[in-house]
Parts: sequence; C-alpha cells; structure tokens
Amino acid sequence: MDSETAEAVSLMQRCAQGDELALAALYDRWAGPVLSFVERMCRDRAQAEDMVQETFVRVWRAAPRYEPTAKFSTWLFQIARNAWLNEREKQLRRPMPMDLDSPEATSGSVPSPAAPLSGSPDRLALDRELGERIEAAVQKLPDKLREVWVLGAAQGLPYQDVAAILEIPVGTVKSRMFQAVRLLRSDLEPYVA
Repeated sequence: MDSETAEAVSLMQRCAQGDELALAALYDRWAGPVLSFVERMCRDRAQAEDMVQETFVRVWRAAPRYEPTAKFSTWLFQIARNAWLNEREKQLRRPMPMDLDSPEATSGSVPSPAAPLSGSPDRLALDRELGERIEAAVQKLPDKLREVWVLGAAQGLPYQDVAAILEIPVGTVKSRMFQAVRLLRSDLEPYVA
C-alpha cells in the first residue's frame, strides 16, 4: 500500500467514527482531481462542482463500510464516475431547453477554464486556440472513449487503475485509448504542425 493510500485509509477510518475533519482532509486532497475528471465528463463547471459535493457525501456515507481492497483513488474515482453517470441519466430523461442567447448556443462550444499562460501575445493566442481545439475534440469523443482519455491521459492514471475505476479489462482500456488517440489525431491534424 502506497503512502497516499495509507493516509487515505487512516482518514476513512476516522470518517467511519464521525470525524468531519478527516473528511475535510480527504476533500482538500482529492476535490481538485475529482473536479477535473467530472468537469471534463459533464462539460459544465457548476454541475461538476455539484457532483464533487455528491461524491464526498457518498464517501462520508460509505465510510463505515469502506474496505481498502484497491487504491483509494480508484475507489474514489468510481464513486465520482457513478455520480456523473447518475446525473447524465437524469438529464437524458428530462430535455433541457437551451437559451438561444447563451454563449454556448452562439459559439457552439462550452468555454473551458484557461490555464495561466506566459509568453508573447501571439504565442498566447496560439496556445489558447490550440487548447480550445483540443478541449473541443475531447468533448466530441463518445463517452466511453472520453472517460478513458480523461482518466488515463488527463488525470495520468495507469491503465490498471482506469480499468478498475471503469470495471473493464485492461485490454479494453488500451483499445479505447487507442481509438480515442486515433480520433483526436484525426480531428486535430489540420491544426498541429
């Protein structure tokens, strides 16, 4: 068991005893990676923030039953993924009217938070444009490919962890990653020199 998992297990044991400070410590460490994952999956910052809250509510409720049979991050990302799947299912059942004056409707894409950049104005503009094109290409991936890409490439998780989170074989993760990379290359080829 690595030190990060050992610390998380200790914090989960404290959560099981009702220690809210232990939950706060878990939240401080893991809310950022969970937010990054669910935001890339749902494409909506406010909704992603709600899903992070839902994930940690589920962690709190599951604490008395928590068994460290896998890495903590694997267990946590499974909970986050299930929160995303539940929310997606709800949305599929109720059509959402679109505000035709919204930026999303007029631009055709969902804005993503920009990372702080440095360099010449021309370089910054090119970097920003490429980042937007990459994000748009990732968002066009089918859900099954996008979740593998986000967990594996964006979150940097090993294929074994991605397989455990998604509850699929490692070979399927590799196959989906290959397909995602192929689609992204095809989509981005005109923009990359």
